[in-house]
Amino acid sequence: MLQVLYLTGAISAIAAGSVRAEMTRVSTDASTSQTPRLSEIEFPLTRAEWLSQDFPPTQVESDSVVQVTGIQINPTTDGIEVVLETAEGEVVTPSTEVVGNALIVEIPNAVLALPDGEAFEQFNPAPGIGLVRVTSLPGEQVQVSITGTEAPPTADVRTEAGNLVLSVVPGMMPEEAEEVEEIELIVTATRTAEEEEDIPRSVTVIDREELEEQSNLTTNLQDILGQTVPGLGPPTQSFRNALQTLRGRGIQILVDGVPISTNQNTAFNQEFRSIAPSAIERVEVVRGPSAVFGEGATGGIINIITRRPGDELRTTVETRVTSRGDLAAESFGTYVEYGFSGPLGGPVDGLFNLSWETFGYSFDAEGDRIPNFENAQENGRTINVLGRLGFDISDDQRLQISVNHFSDTQEVEFTSDPSLNDFPPATRKAEALRIEEPEFIGIDGDPRRVNTVVNLNYTHDNLLGSQVALQGFYRENFGVIGLPFDNRDFGGDPPFVAFNQQDSERWGGRLQIDTPFSEAASLLWGADYSQENLSQPQQFFDVDEFDRSGGRVFRVIAENFTTPPYEVENLGLFAQLSWDISDRLLLSGGARYENISASVDDYTVFGIGFEPDRDIEGGSVNADDVVFNVGAVYQVTDELSLFASFAQGFGVPDLGRIFRSPPSGFRSVDEDLIFTQPQKIDNYELGIRGNWQDVQFSLAGFYNYSDSGVSFNVVEIGDGFTEVRVARAPRRIYGVEATVDWQPNPTWQLGGLISWNEGEDKQDDDGDFVALSTRDIQPIKISVYVENETLPGWRNRLQALYVGDRDRGFDADRDPQPIEGYFVVDYISSIQLGTGEIQIGIQNLFDNQYFPLRSQIPGGFSNVQNRAAPGRTLSLGYRVTW
Repeated sequence: MLQVLYLTGAISAIAAGSVRAEMTRVSTDASTSQTPRLSEIEFPLTRAEWLSQDFPPTQVESDSVVQVTGIQINPTTDGIEVVLETAEGEVVTPSTEVVGNALIVEIPNAVLALPDGEAFEQFNPAPGIGLVRVTSLPGEQVQVSITGTEAPPTADVRTEAGNLVLSVVPGMMPEEAEEVEEIELIVTATRTAEEEEDIPRSVTVIDREELEEQSNLTTNLQDILGQTVPGLGPPTQSFRNALQTLRGRGIQILVDGVPISTNQNTAFNQEFRSIAPSAIERVEVVRGPSAVFGEGATGGIINIITRRPGDELRTTVETRVTSRGDLAAESFGTYVEYGFSGPLGGPVDGLFNLSWETFGYSFDAEGDRIPNFENAQENGRTINVLGRLGFDISDDQRLQISVNHFSDTQEVEFTSDPSLNDFPPATRKAEALRIEEPEFIGIDGDPRRVNTVVNLNYTHDNLLGSQVALQGFYRENFGVIGLPFDNRDFGGDPPFVAFNQQDSERWGGRLQIDTPFSEAASLLWGADYSQENLSQPQQFFDVDEFDRSGGRVFRVIAENFTTPPYEVENLGLFAQLSWDISDRLLLSGGARYENISASVDDYTVFGIGFEPDRDIEGGSVNADDVVFNVGAVYQVTDELSLFASFAQGFGVPDLGRIFRSPPSGFRSVDEDLIFTQPQKIDNYELGIRGNWQDVQFSLAGFYNYSDSGVSFNVVEIGDGFTEVRVARAPRRIYGVEATVDWQPNPTWQLGGLISWNEGEDKQDDDGDFVALSTRDIQPIKISVYVENETLPGWRNRLQALYVGDRDRGFDADRDPQPIEGYFVVDYISSIQLGTGEIQIGIQNLFDNQYFPLRSQIPGGFSNVQNRAAPGRTLSLGYRVTW
């Protein structure tokens, strides 16, 4: 551990010192800036030599060294005036530079000789200026650091009566210079751009800056969101987002409004592995069921918004190396990103982003190799390509097309040692067993996931007084998980060796029209339609050849379907009214008509040797309903608001799971509607939000209920193998979420979140409610952070995640074992170096041995699946933008 900290500190100190050594001295007036000759540049000592203290006043032995004996800060009409009072002597013209949001003024041949012998600090002396700090540096220098709250200040430097005077004006962002106030707008919650304070729902936005920061630890999107989003299950430490619900229910995942979630989402649970963080501008999370987007958003919506071209042509290059849990060569992975965006000439703009990442093998905190399990982050490669082209037809009209292609592949060389199942479940951790490289004949058998989204958008900002947005989309994803399975390993008869895949194709469109009635009221109305075709193909391999090759050769001899091909159609018609009753009170409400239909041909359920095969009569299922929502926001003050909402959600369960593993007695899709009927959720929420200059917080409580909840309960079917069975019953879920962020001064930030929820199913009409499984209800989650700009251009962040214990599912016979909580600490550092930035990330800083929630549920059935989390993970990268 000490070696890691020494290494990280050395890298940080060297790089931080290089920032100043390489930076050209510039005038604070851009019009008079000049590049000095090499002989004129001062090369100060590195920051590593003055990281830990404010240097005391130097004893003066030469009359040429000026003593700074007093400091005054006087307000002016434009900002402040900093006066450095000096004893006798001539003040040498200082040098200036800008580092981050700080203006640095360094005075040579000077020492600090204040009466109290300390450095000088004053926080928030004027609006836009967060800190004035005067310190001594080695080599008889005095440094004045003036940090802006939004942008670096500017200063006019002069001498008066032997004193040095800095006339400081707060810096302005370009938008502020044009008198345009930057306001974060949320699109997903209402389908139109709204300020967060006007939304009667709990929302979370993860912006580009936070995504880049968290990507120093991991590029696995569900782990980033699990760390930063209240109500969402904790990081999974794998490529699957199983055991990661939102407020205990399913999530509708969108990319630029295109549905990525499939109706078969509980089978493979890889929707987040559809796009790389490098292609994302921000992520908007609306917690709770949605009557605005519909289509099964019973737990909430996560809308991944891809990057947009800016007003200037910009290019970004980034590279990174990562080691997962061990410094052995085979644990290392690499990351490379290239992108550019901006105007391409005339009314055309564009964007291109390419990222390529490889993953080495993972090792736990005890130094043991973690075996492959469900596309874990090991021995694989990820490629993501995003392209966007926009055309401004006129001032009011725009046409835009985007394509995002994501590809995961993995080579499997290790699997879990099956002999561990000779021991009782959850008593041994999974251990890696090397296998010979498999040979697939007639199929590409390497685990992989491919997702492609094509998105065409047309907008008109003033069509007969309304704003119109029209979208057409096409999405295809294909997935392969793990290795082929041999049903003889758990007593299957007749014997077979088979392999499962997932295939989903979806196309559709959205039309929405925002019609204002007045400055205070508007109506959003429109329609959504999509059609999805799904299946889970299964390949059967030659058993004799498989045995002769020692389990290495897989030759396809037959094909079938684990889940039969089926089709799901969604049609939604909606209208949403927003009305500002007064400056303090806003009301919104609306309705959505939802029509969902599904159809499947006759098919056979295979008993895989445990049950007899069953012939199922196909058919079609159709359900429709109207769902409502209403909400209100009351501004108690300009900073404090209260909100309340009622919203309904509507959606069908994972039909693929039901078709593949139907309950006993299920013989006909048309007749056994009880198992496929939609679920309608009523959700109630109350909350409070505060947004002051230095403090932001939110607190919300919710309760929701559905008559036909859906449970996918894991049951053991023999020798450590499990199967998921479907259950329907009335369900209630409730919880509390809170967030807080505090910026005590411009160099410090700290905050965190807490989310807790619980839920139960009703056993029968006269029975009691029984706790849900941890597959649905994840334990309490607490995430905290502290961040500091240690020096101008050098930021450090410590963050911690606590996942609590939970035994209610075990006590209710829903979980195989009680859930054991864990605590993980991460470290992130960024250092400006030249025109770029060095990035350092250490995940699991204290090398804690723990089992993530994702492993504890299957690990309770089988030691083979009881995987520990990676140990300390190191990441070092460099990003440059020009």
